[in-house]
Amino acid sequence: MDFLKKLGAIDRRVVYLVLAVSVIVPLVFTFNLRHYVDRSTQRLFDHIDAIPPGGKAVLVSFDYDPQVAAELDPMAEAVLRHCFARGVPVIGMSLYAIGAALGERAFTRVAQECGKQYGVDYCYMGYRPGSMIVVMGLGEDMRGTFRTDHYGTPADSLPLLRNVRNYDDVALLLDLAGSQVISTWIVYAGVQYHAVVGTGLTAVTAPDYYPYLQTGQLVGMLSGMKGAAEYEQLIVERGYHPRKGLASRAMNAISVSHIVTMLLIIMGNIAFLAARRAGKRDGEGRAIQ
Repeated sequence: MDFLKKLGAIDRRVVYLVLAVSVIVPLVFTFNLRHYVDRSTQRLFDHIDAIPPGGKAVLVSFDYDPQVAAELDPMAEAVLRHCFARGVPVIGMSLYAIGAALGERAFTRVAQECGKQYGVDYCYMGYRPGSMIVVMGLGEDMRGTFRTDHYGTPADSLPLLRNVRNYDDVALLLDLAGSQVISTWIVYAGVQYHAVVGTGLTAVTAPDYYPYLQTGQLVGMLSGMKGAAEYEQLIVERGYHPRKGLASRAMNAISVSHIVTMLLIIMGNIAFLAARRAGKRDGEGRAIQ
């Protein structure tokens, strides 16, 4: 009983410290916690995994800003590692002016890590204004829409783009978005030009697009930090990458902190009920009527 009294009177600063440790430790040290892989994540992974090495390219559009980069950057890096490990060429672009820099950063980091050659294994076309016009233009003539890449190099001089004319020459169009721009890709690229569309979205946006998975208008979808962690897990389990990334550590921190929070709630309620029961008895242990 004394233990329960002390538990109920624990300093709240101790509780804050325990919660802080439960968040920080999983971020610093990698735990091998396995995550349940959602079907939408598995479908996107399987589609990319079935693309023949050296065949059609994957087109990735970085349509987000720094506010949601914490969720979408890990998705981008995991998908790029998967494509590069399998020898699938990747073309990058953005419909957001600020998203162009985020996409370039992801490409540069992963390409250097995987030892890939620009213009042959991947290329980055950067930003073009007029999202709907760009999406429709890509369906007609990709090199006409992007006459130069992000660095000013003529598109016709890039070996990767010589056999890419429109969506028919792209194995997958993957839109990483922090807004409703994915609807533009679905309606115009998917419906009008019959492109195969996949997406990675913030956790708060993703529920709106599950119906598109059911109709087949989206081949797969990554949802928030959890979707990124699931994809990291898949590429590690298949041997495409030696270790999990930031998303997995973040999800470990979320999981551990949630478990600690539930334990604290349970212990607090036990202490409260024990104190309440003890308060209904007199000094000799007799129940007070």
